[in-house]
Amino acid sequence: MERAAEAILVKSGCLDRCEVHEVSIEKYADLTPAYKLANARISSGELELPVDMNRRDFTDMLKRVAEMAADECPMCAKLREE
Repeated sequence: MERAAEAILVKSGCLDRCEVHEVSIEKYADLTPAYKLANARISSGELELPVDMNRRDFTDMLKRVAEMAADECPMCAKLREE
């Protein structure tokens, strides 16, 4: 489900992905667009949650995944420094 959460964060514009290193990069601190997109996908049946997970659990996961994202790709930053 973390991959689904990350995909929603990227699709909603809250996260970017480093095209070279596949690292999540924080883009937008307000997660409202991600919450709305997740809710729409759950309501439409496009995103099915496991039986032991409710919408609130999934929005909590969105927040956790977003908080784990870096400000910039650490590998790209290291290459720039060298």
